[in-house]
Amino acid sequence: MTPSACQAELQLGLSLEEVARRRAYHGWNEFDISEEEPLWKKYICQFKDPLILLLLASAVISVLMHQFDDAISITVAIIIVVTVAFVQTEDEESTGIKKMAAFTVRDGRLEQLLARELVPGDTVCLSVGERVPADLRLFEDSDLSVDESSLTGESTPSSKSTAPQSPASNGDIASCNNLAFMGTLVRCGKAKGIVIGTGENSEFGEVFKMMQAEEAPKTPLQKSMDLLGKQLSLYSFCIIGTLVVCLEQ
Repeated sequence: MTPSACQAELQLGLSLEEVARRRAYHGWNEFDISEEEPLWKKYICQFKDPLILLLLASAVISVLMHQFDDAISITVAIIIVVTVAFVQTEDEESTGIKKMAAFTVRDGRLEQLLARELVPGDTVCLSVGERVPADLRLFEDSDLSVDESSLTGESTPSSKSTAPQSPASNGDIASCNNLAFMGTLVRCGKAKGIVIGTGENSEFGEVFKMMQAEEAPKTPLQKSMDLLGKQLSLYSFCIIGTLVVCLEQ
């Protein structure tokens, strides 16, 4: 196929039949977030918090002391706190991967689709302010500059071009000037590119798989709250034990 014929094919994009065939082979342009634990088990795990355990102990003591009103109030408060924390956690997990739109050429027509509908070989148009919806090999650009800090950590946007990748780059993301990677942000210019990687087969997908394989570490604030909860629980049990001994005497 001549260069002009290749260029024309890129401009026209894939046919709907070819898109369906490739999607059946490659799947959707998204990440599979497997549910490791059932919802009821994740909900019960919320009760492991030291502060929640302290409130539970207070409710039990209130029952033993026949302070039923206090016991009911504490129990209701525990249920509300645990439910709110559980819902917030579920919302964070469900919105970890945002749905993006993509301007794609299909059968010679420019269409706006969800990024999850892209397949390898699709022609995608990029412009300022858009997230790159999949890994792209650029074949047309106009002063394109992309923020790749989510992958490389570099705060300075990377200038892109359609020039072939230098052999000396050895696959280094920061040196791949003719590629635009999923999840990066277009800071300047516009471009067209052909999809070469979707979902977990993209560079962002590799990072995602590594993150899924490792348990997320607790933040310093979470560690401080856990320590505070344990200390409060210890002090409270000591005080309660002392009061119980004194009352029995």
